[in-house]
Amino acid sequence: MGDRPVFELDHKTPLQAANIPTINKLTQEGQCGIADPVKPGIVASTVSGTLAILGYDPLEKTVSRGVVEALGCGMKINIGDVAFRGNWATLDKKGLILDRRAGRIREGINELALSVTGQKIDNVRIYVAAGTEHRIAIVMRGSGLQDCISGSDPGDHFHSGMNPRTILPLNKNNPKCLRTAELLNLFELKAREILAKHPVNLKRVSKNLLPANAILTREPGQSYYFPKIRRPSGIGLSGICITGDDTISGIAKVAGLKVFKTKEMTANLDTDLTEKFKVSGKMLDKYGLVVLHIKGCDIAAHNKEPVKKKDFLQKIDYELGKFMKKRTDKLRLVITADHSTWSKEGTHIDDPVPVLLHGHGIKSDSVKEFDEHQVLNGELGRFRMYQLWDKFFT
Repeated sequence: MGDRPVFELDHKTPLQAANIPTINKLTQEGQCGIADPVKPGIVASTVSGTLAILGYDPLEKTVSRGVVEALGCGMKINIGDVAFRGNWATLDKKGLILDRRAGRIREGINELALSVTGQKIDNVRIYVAAGTEHRIAIVMRGSGLQDCISGSDPGDHFHSGMNPRTILPLNKNNPKCLRTAELLNLFELKAREILAKHPVNLKRVSKNLLPANAILTREPGQSYYFPKIRRPSGIGLSGICITGDDTISGIAKVAGLKVFKTKEMTANLDTDLTEKFKVSGKMLDKYGLVVLHIKGCDIAAHNKEPVKKKDFLQKIDYELGKFMKKRTDKLRLVITADHSTWSKEGTHIDDPVPVLLHGHGIKSDSVKEFDEHQVLNGELGRFRMYQLWDKFFT
């Protein structure tokens, strides 16, 4: 949601340029502020920012992205397993990376995952599950494994024509690190052999689409105890997260929330917003807390498409308007984001995010329009995001 002014919108942010009458009406009835997802000067990840919204201080409590992705894809993680996040990627004939997202592939991803999952190397089983679009999760299961290794994905440092990175132990004196890195390198080579001949990829090549002929891995992690979401009073909380994004699904599961999604919830600009708000209404009658996650604004910003981000905000506002007209109960509502993404550069930035708190027991402040600058004058002021949890339940 949060952004910076861009040329395409007459030097306004997408939020400033958007026609959002419903959100502005709620703004006039509620309280606003601005929140740092982690703390000032730190760029938030999806994991750290979302955990903060759920009341966890990400400087004290966090979880690896690999574990989150695996849980979000429905995989089981046992004690001793190592989980990774990964991508389907495209390599050229020389083994150089053409696209680390394989053209953001959607079709055939489950078939690709089935072709490489369950490989056994030196008594270690390696499982693969398809996630949202090009994203995958990998779980290594066997003895003598540890998550102290690097990955093959160059990530934000990628440029076309790079070699996949060699997976290395972060502690060369630790035999578990050495073993884990060696086995994952071998698995990725084996996966390339299988994927190169897969019918899904042969079909993509025939259509001049990028094949998903490689796996790139990063951000390993292992399972450990994580406290479940609770009210500030310490009393347990029954809640559900509605999302099409596997990363958010994994975070919700870590926090102890149930998860609801359908295939129409794509975690992209074509997601079914009508269905999401409809389901939210039903779930509010069953659970004490509903977390509705909408990814499209972030996708547009990462794609450097601020106009599409503005248009998507307007679609959200329209559906929210229909939703609010049907609610007659004492509902308390928060509108915010887990991080800011700058549409000009397509990257996360360390800017704080706008926050709106509305509903039963909330007195209005002087803010009339909801955007990154107007909310600075709100009653909530500037705070660290994890503190929103107390404000929401007070």
